[in-house]
Amino acid sequence: MEERALEIACQECGRPLPQRADDERAVRCAACFDDYLRDIDNEFLQSYAKLGVISRRTVAETCLRGLVLESPPARKILAMAIMEQFLLASADLIGLVQAIRDRACRPIVQSFLSFQLDDEASRSFFAALEAADGDLLDAVGLPVPDVVSVRYPALPPLDARDLALALQSFVRDLRTTAQRGGSALHLSELAGSVRGGPSLTEQPSYLNGVAMRPDQVASLVLDERRRQLVLHAVPVDEHRLGEVVDAIDCMTRAASNLIFSYLTVQDEEERLRPQADAYS
Repeated sequence: MEERALEIACQECGRPLPQRADDERAVRCAACFDDYLRDIDNEFLQSYAKLGVISRRTVAETCLRGLVLESPPARKILAMAIMEQFLLASADLIGLVQAIRDRACRPIVQSFLSFQLDDEASRSFFAALEAADGDLLDAVGLPVPDVVSVRYPALPPLDARDLALALQSFVRDLRTTAQRGGSALHLSELAGSVRGGPSLTEQPSYLNGVAMRPDQVASLVLDERRRQLVLHAVPVDEHRLGEVVDAIDCMTRAASNLIFSYLTVQDEEERLRPQADAYS
């Protein structure tokens, strides 16, 4: 007589979970998993704002300082590390904006952690910035700075000022990022065609017609879609790389101010909800 398989149940609601072909046991049913992620959305953002959001800038600034004292081969490695942090910072910011904008459809933590930057995602983001024009804040569900005090009368004056300044800074840095969109698009195309990361190369003499200056390092990736090798030459010039670090800093500020503004607005909306319910 065959033994009956143990029935697996959701640890939250106790409903039976369907067996999966890959024999991987789910912990929660889909509905409970969605509820669980939504419950931790704000705590995740608070935690990410303290460390994760500044990680790209910290690594890039450290590499830029180390660049000065290193030998030429090491300088090239540090230069590529800085460019990689720019790519990752772009992915963080775009993924964060998209996650907050689409929070009604998916939990923020789920959307953010599953986001992958590619050519299509990058182009869509910068196209959305251009289309939004004066509605950048509305696109992510945030108020314009001028109405903060009126919309949230219970917010102390200093806190209202901080929120208004954060909203202004977010819009300014987001527009600056959009103006530098050419570089971000260039890097997103690199990200979309790479499998596990680019390969650094000194002088790709095996690529016909390709020549590089001594102060450049090549990032070589395989574009399987177009069936070609893609080469991006990156300079190790300190001034140029300093501009890249400045761009990372700009995106870091935008992400920080977005999180601060979103969490503050969520707290104030929650405070207003009992008043609205009382009048309904």
